[in-house]
Amino acid sequence: MEAQIETTIFKFFLLIWIYLFKGQNKLIFMRKLFFALCCLIIISCGDKNKIPMNDIAQKGQQSNINKVNLKLPVCDIAILGTFHYVANVDPYKRKNDIDIKSIKIQNELEDLVRSLRSYKPTKILVEFPIAEQKYLDSLYQEYRKGNYVLGNGEQMQIGFRLAKELNHEHIYGIDVQSPLDLEFPVDNWMDYAQKTDWAEKLNYINEKFDAFYSYNDSIKITMPLLDYYYYLNSNETILANDQQKLSGWIEIGAGDKYLGADLVTHDYRRNLRIYSNIISLVEGKDDRFLLIIGSSHTRILRHLFEDSL
Repeated sequence: MEAQIETTIFKFFLLIWIYLFKGQNKLIFMRKLFFALCCLIIISCGDKNKIPMNDIAQKGQQSNINKVNLKLPVCDIAILGTFHYVANVDPYKRKNDIDIKSIKIQNELEDLVRSLRSYKPTKILVEFPIAEQKYLDSLYQEYRKGNYVLGNGEQMQIGFRLAKELNHEHIYGIDVQSPLDLEFPVDNWMDYAQKTDWAEKLNYINEKFDAFYSYNDSIKITMPLLDYYYYLNSNETILANDQQKLSGWIEIGAGDKYLGADLVTHDYRRNLRIYSNIISLVEGKDDRFLLIIGSSHTRILRHLFEDSL
């Protein structure tokens, strides 16, 4: 029997509901929470004689089809989609922010880290430039020694805390940008649209984009941090995030300059590079990765992990 890669088992762990007990008009206690480990992907190898074929194929040549055996190691990865704690690093300039250093948010972050600890990751990956890995690691080592006060970024507030609690020696940056290479810079899109027939469509898409992110921005300050992560990592929000690109901008310039398609290509190229960085870190079957990354990356990366095996 030839070794073949079995079907990827995709498990989606949503946030187990938060149990809050009220007393004297304040929150007192939170039960155990296995929190928003959004996509647990199990990579496995095995032996089979045949691959089931659909009806059309069965009516064809009826031959056995063998998958290519890539001999990939078994590895679990959980993706935690997040918002960026440092303001205005994304195209949408948000109007509402939480005070990361406040006692309330710090307590909620401790609850979050405690919940993520239940997953027992062996490697923690964060959205930080891989080219600056030495710098990231130097900060983490100083934090382990008690010489570094955590910065505001989610990489530190979540990643560093959890890695230290689990006594990890390193934390891993996996982010990388890709050249934009756009024939028309994004800032010039409206000029292009007004000279063609795309102005109305582009205005509509931009309004939808602003409405979606404005809503996400506004509710962030109205609910506990854990509830907001539950919302960010729900299937509905993850899909809506991706549809901004695939059902919106991608159409702009079709048949002419392909502004939208090129922009989405840039986004996919970046995520493919991130994916490449992640799988290069797999060392063995006992690896359990926790990836902490902006929620707009979640759906694409999940798709890549699902379909790569």
